[in-house]
Amino acid sequence: MKTTEKMTLRRHLLPRQSMADDDLQVLWRIEKGAMRIDSQTGDEPASFVRLALPGDLLGVEHFVGVSDTLTIRAITEVSLSPVSYLDDRQLTKLLMSAVFTSYQRCREAVSLRSGPVDERVKRLLRLLAEESDTDINKASSCVLPSLGNIAEIIHSTRETVCRVLNSLKEARLLAYGDPEKMKRRHLENREHLLQLSA
Repeated sequence: MKTTEKMTLRRHLLPRQSMADDDLQVLWRIEKGAMRIDSQTGDEPASFVRLALPGDLLGVEHFVGVSDTLTIRAITEVSLSPVSYLDDRQLTKLLMSAVFTSYQRCREAVSLRSGPVDERVKRLLRLLAEESDTDINKASSCVLPSLGNIAEIIHSTRETVCRVLNSLKEARLLAYGDPEKMKRRHLENREHLLQLSA
């Protein structure tokens, strides 16, 4: 089995950029950021399947023979690194780990689509938080994806998501970060640094 060591270059994707099919012939690990995985079967429209977060592997579907057409697109800025393996045994271990992670991400996707919309938005922001600190007295930061991505992921509308974000801000459960950082961001995508209180 060939190793991916020849793929030494890391990748950096901006929001809305997708991975090409050729890129997914090898395994990649998300080092930073978040991506959404959409699936399309036949003539049906593509639909959201799950998120891919730091530590997750991409390209697994190629190795296990998934026939669906997948679109893997960044919803925040993403850094990827190629994953190398020495032999089939090591590859199998990587794939088994990826199966467990995919199951967990699918469960999370279901939770993002059930219950009140405000709870769904909060769940998504917690998943996207850069810190995994469980201290309830400490706020976590995350980069907010576009309203369109949030709405599609939690199965709602942009208007409803906007109202929920404003409500969270008014309730001081959500606060914008460094204003200077916000000014440098592309406001159309609304990719702002946020503080989400637990």
